[in-house]
Amino acid sequence: MPVTSVTEILLHAERFEDVLAEYYRELCRETPHEGVQLLTDYMSRHRKRLRTELEKLDPEELRRICAMPVHYQPEAADCRCFTGVTPSSEATAAEVLDAAVTFDQCLVKLYRQAAQQAGDGRVRELFESLIRSEERDEVELKKIKAMNYF
Repeated sequence: MPVTSVTEILLHAERFEDVLAEYYRELCRETPHEGVQLLTDYMSRHRKRLRTELEKLDPEELRRICAMPVHYQPEAADCRCFTGVTPSSEATAAEVLDAAVTFDQCLVKLYRQAAQQAGDGRVRELFESLIRSEERDEVELKKIKAMNYF
């Protein structure tokens, strides 16, 4: 099993979130539907959850955690979760919400794999915190969809 650092895993997750933000910005520019525009604008801006979670940590503790080696064999570390999830400019808000839930599930899978393979308890806690954050987001997205707000 390859050894990587927590930093490398977090950078991968951050790149994934950057791809998502661009995806939502582009969809927002292309769609004629006002509700989808509002939703995709919101989604493109709120994807910076990872940075928010890391800012909660003491800087010295964060440096220590990020330097920790992790025996990590990624299964969900690529963007395969984008396969089949490509709403067009004609997408409904419900389709955009479904895509957002799929993306959250992909990040949860990545973080869960990293948490399970982390040897250090503090590293595991960091990834579990990120999992909880993504799962809360997933619940909120499902609530928005159920309310048929857009």
